[in-house]
Amino acid sequence: MKKLALLFFALLLTISVSAQQKKNFAGATAAAGLTKQETVEATAINKEKTTQIKAIRKQQLAKDVEKEKIKEVKKAASNKIKKIVGKEKFKAMNAYWKKK
Repeated sequence: MKKLALLFFALLLTISVSAQQKKNFAGATAAAGLTKQETVEATAINKEKTTQIKAIRKQQLAKDVEKEKIKEVKKAASNKIKKIVGKEKFKAMNAYWKKK
């Protein structure tokens, strides 16, 4: 009986964890209602940002220097995306990330 209860509890826990929504960049672009062209350009900028961040992390810099460089890359990418999609759609993308 204990094994059955334990198995049921594990199954319930697994289902609840896997049911959580996973957020990604494609979901953010869909939530903001971007056009195909805007989505392609924003995705390209996001991929570029990701590769730059990986390159910075491979350099094995001091934590504070690494954090500052990553912050600069993220800020530059955000500004580029904001230029492409506009303020309102950019706010909608940010709202997607803040939802729980």
